[in-house]
Amino acid sequence: MEEIIASGTTNLISEPSDSLSSTGQQSHRHKRPRADPNAAGNITSSRFKGVVGQQSGNWGAQIYANHQRIWLGTFKTEEDAAAAYDSAAIRLRSGDAHRNFAWTSLTLHEPNFQNQFSTEEILKMIKDGSYVPKFSEFCQQQTAQTGIQTATATATATATAPPRAGNEPGSVLRELFKKELTPSDVGKLNRLVIPKKYALKFFPRTTAITPENMNGEESSAGGDQDMELVFYDKSMRSWKFRYCYWKSSQSFVFTRGWNRFVKDKGIGARDMVVFSAYDCPEENGSGRRTICVVDVEFNN
Repeated sequence: MEEIIASGTTNLISEPSDSLSSTGQQSHRHKRPRADPNAAGNITSSRFKGVVGQQSGNWGAQIYANHQRIWLGTFKTEEDAAAAYDSAAIRLRSGDAHRNFAWTSLTLHEPNFQNQFSTEEILKMIKDGSYVPKFSEFCQQQTAQTGIQTATATATATATAPPRAGNEPGSVLRELFKKELTPSDVGKLNRLVIPKKYALKFFPRTTAITPENMNGEESSAGGDQDMELVFYDKSMRSWKFRYCYWKSSQSFVFTRGWNRFVKDKGIGARDMVVFSAYDCPEENGSGRRTICVVDVEFNN
């Protein structure tokens, strides 16, 4: 069986600094804006600039330019709203304006993409959701013209999103497995049950499992053991989960850290959690490394 996420290889890149999450904490020189009349009531502040939580569970984005507030729309995730702010800031702010996410090899093409459109057209695309697919198509055309082979030249490239695994040349993002979340996975039990077949195939073994006790019974050397697994989401924010095997229910579970992930992402029953492995070259060219990726597919 192929064990991808081994305990010795889960934290293979240095943990991102707090700069990505702290940028949204900077004080704002303007008074708190009134809620947009077209959006649900704003109730939650965000760690990102220009982003506000809504009673619906979605996230709104807005930007100030020319002494007025411009509403950018409502988005499913906080990160998507933050990325929308960054895209609007390219046109409406100076080149050194604040960004929620650092420039990537992908978003560096955004200014050239925006040069094709007026400011009104850009804002309209951001609001109606067509900005990302159109920019993705633009990047694919640029890739075809230059002959650069990157993982971003696919139909699923999300150009305005925070840095995604797969953005660098020579990188490969391999989906390991996904699970549809049950009410208990996102409820008060504060734990995620990992299907046994995937736990045994991809995750490190937390007990002394042998061919003779593969049905879940531990040997005398076994017992409840736990370890910390480190994953990264599409914004390269790290998530640490306590991973262990519960003898009482014969279950492989994530415990500590999972509840925070559920609340922060706003996920619920029937949403899908996706685990992947991102293989990429080492920066010094000495070999390859594997980064563990966790993402969410929302049930519409």
